[in-house]
Amino acid sequence: MGKASKAGQSCFSWGKPKERWKGQEGKEIEVYNEFRLLTSEVISRTAFGSNYLEGEKIFAMLNKLTILVSQNISKTKIPFIKYVPSKLKSEKLEKGIQDYVMEMIKKREDKVVSGEADSFGNDFLGLLVNAYNDLDDKNRVSLEDLVGECKTIYFAGQETVNSLLAWIVLHLAIHGDWQEKARREVI
Repeated sequence: MGKASKAGQSCFSWGKPKERWKGQEGKEIEVYNEFRLLTSEVISRTAFGSNYLEGEKIFAMLNKLTILVSQNISKTKIPFIKYVPSKLKSEKLEKGIQDYVMEMIKKREDKVVSGEADSFGNDFLGLLVNAYNDLDDKNRVSLEDLVGECKTIYFAGQETVNSLLAWIVLHLAIHGDWQEKARREVI
């Protein structure tokens, strides 16, 4: 992974694909990781006003949590025995995700309190923090809901966009005429 630049200086903080792909012409490139990095960066910037490196911890913890859940689905022979270590791991990951989201919320709240910002922001996280701090109990979002929404956006957003990108690339590879049309449109 490329070195991180200061937030906002480059399009992607994890390095430019063109630079990472130099010397790869004519060779196969495993695009899954590239798509994962791209979608992680897009989600981090648009929904949370940060870059991939700041959200990397959450993405990693969610990946581990997904692996634990999928492993536990196949372990059903002896009820409860095999879930204990996995349950402890998953609880630790859940706590880590909640702590990291709380850290992002605290940063937003501190900026408003110190006068550095006049609102929590207009991205997804900013809207959630605004709802979390709403004075009207009917409109207030609970901490549990706020963390759950953040996890959903991080995980579901990444998986769906990764699948979409893979589907698009597959169809462009199969249909050369579509590639040409897309290339002409871009140019």
